Amino acid sequence: MAKHARSAPAGFTVSADLVRGIIDCAVTCGLPRARFADLLKGERRRSSSARYGGEHIVRVWERLLRLSGDPIIGFRMALVAGLKTFGVLGQIAPRCPTVFEACKQTERFSALASQGAHITVTTDATSLNVSVAVDLANSPVRWNVVLWGLTNLALMPKRLTGVDIRPQVIACGIPSPNAVAIRTLKQHFPFTFDASHNRVAFDRRVGDLAIPSADSDLQALLAEVMARHLEDLGPAGSFEQGLMTIVREMMNGTMPTLSSLSARAGMSRRTLQRRLHAANTSFQQLLQRVLREEAEGLLARGTLTQGEIAFLLGYSEVSAFSRAYRGWTGHPPGAAYG
Repeated sequence: MAKHARSAPAGFTVSADLVRGIIDCAVTCGLPRARFADLLKGERRRSSSARYGGEHIVRVWERLLRLSGDPIIGFRMALVAGLKTFGVLGQIAPRCPTVFEACKQTERFSALASQGAHITVTTDATSLNVSVAVDLANSPVRWNVVLWGLTNLALMPKRLTGVDIRPQVIACGIPSPNAVAIRTLKQHFPFTFDASHNRVAFDRRVGDLAIPSADSDLQALLAEVMARHLEDLGPAGSFEQGLMTIVREMMNGTMPTLSSLSARAGMSRRTLQRRLHAANTSFQQLLQRVLREEAEGLLARGTLTQGEIAFLLGYSEVSAFSRAYRGWTGHPPGAAYG
């Protein structure tokens, strides 16, 4: 694969679970974990809903490529991945009754892992097709993200059923790698390159295979939990929306700052300010929008005092919260919710 410029900034978010899972796979492939420590710094490890900005995952992949010097490291990492690599998304697939249902659930909930990857599942008379679109500029990072995603999808039926299942084809909408890399890839799967889009195709009957660990009750429970996560996450496709998602999950009694947000989003303060300016907003405007939305939601519950809400939002004093709320709405907090 020829060299390309650094990937363009990404306007989506990625789950912290997936970032950890990708780094775990890199370590299994022989890369030193210590070289990724700064990319996990400051995350709330206990929160399954924590997220990073798209720029952060781009930095992870750029470092993977630089440290490994391997043009198909995404493929090699997928070979050692597992369902647990994908966090909450990986919990629901083994509980589905069939491979097809697991694919459809993956299509529905893939945004929990990354809002920058879009999975579509279709069938025709002979094939079960799983397509992937990736919101990244054409670059070695994008090529390896595609290899990572397609290889994991190709392995999913085997991981779920224990049966050695091979896809009919893996079509990649990326340039062909070098001859050595192609030989390695084709030893495992029928890869093709320079396709119009990214797709894994199985025999249609693969979709009917039963999953031994199926559990309808647990599947329904997990689907309900993840549906709530998706609702909280909101739609992708906006740089500003992605930053607001990150700010919301950073609010745990400490007011986010420009510095803490830039670190979490995986970009410098200067870059963050420049991109906010390009989006016709600022850090303070974005923060105030999130604070107001969160305040309204907490007040509407009717179970928290204003002091508790002020603490949760990161205000040092109740009076500071009250002044902010009056500035947003023109009246004090108690006027709207008694």
